[in-house]
Amino acid sequence: MSWYVIVVVFANALMVTCDVTSTVEPKQRALGDSRHALHVPSASRAPSTPITIPPAPNTIPPAPQRSDPSATTSTEPPAASQPAVTDPPAALPSAPTPTFPATPLPSAPSRDQPLTPAIALAHPASNIPPSPNFLGACGSTTYSDSFNCVWDVVTAFDNARSAEGLPSMVLPTNWASLTPTKQIFVTTNLERTARGLAPVSALSTALDAAAAMAGAVNADPIPPAGFPWTDVASNWAGPVGNPLEAMYYWMYDDGFGSSNVDCSLADLAACWEHRQNVLAPLACNLCVMGGAFVTTSEGTISVTELIVETTGPLTTDFTWAQEEPYFS
Repeated sequence: MSWYVIVVVFANALMVTCDVTSTVEPKQRALGDSRHALHVPSASRAPSTPITIPPAPNTIPPAPQRSDPSATTSTEPPAASQPAVTDPPAALPSAPTPTFPATPLPSAPSRDQPLTPAIALAHPASNIPPSPNFLGACGSTTYSDSFNCVWDVVTAFDNARSAEGLPSMVLPTNWASLTPTKQIFVTTNLERTARGLAPVSALSTALDAAAAMAGAVNADPIPPAGFPWTDVASNWAGPVGNPLEAMYYWMYDDGFGSSNVDCSLADLAACWEHRQNVLAPLACNLCVMGGAFVTTSEGTISVTELIVETTGPLTTDFTWAQEEPYFS
């Protein structure tokens, strides 16, 4: 029996913790033992209508190997920015801030030159706060896919990626028409393939449902009973107005001194575990995921993802092969 615990906290808000386990006996492989929550500074919250995503079953094709997608960004007209209200910063330990050895990073790789595994899995030497700060443009009480929001978050990704020698993030041409759950799936694969890792093959209908149930109560998702899996990793974040925001914090602002309060001098192993989950080095003989962008009973936004190596068979509702044409 393997246990995985993932908690995510943004900007000094309430922490939520969830134990991750399964009734299925897994292959013994550790993807990180996360005990942290991610909570983002938020404006005053008002209930909003939950987002529902009707499934459309497909079959899973072989996982494509694409390392550097390219396309254009959404062209939705600009929307007025919503200023975020931040909470007072939490007191950090008085001991000196630890230093993390930085892995040497190469210059930007070409399309045919994926990063080596050691470079792909390296984390930043320190947190990279978003620049520009996209919280005001995206809000946190309702889903936002405005031009200003998407532009600010992608620009922040590009600035953070440059420190790793990675190419800029380029969204697919159909980004604005994707549901939030599909956007979580696509963003996860953009971060994986940019580092030479295998993309997740598809969204699993069963895992989408599990992610939505966990998100509704601000918890990390776990595979449903009876779902066949050998490796699993999951993340939760909230409240945010766009899946891109959650991915940014998981990937670039998750170390010591960030909103990841379990990353401390007493538990440095908890630092960067959200990033480790996104970049889980799965074999991807058949890896799928579930995602959810839902409104909780308190009226806040919750984002979850659940990445699984499985043996199948299973029903899917969206595949990476379906999305690939929109990167050309």
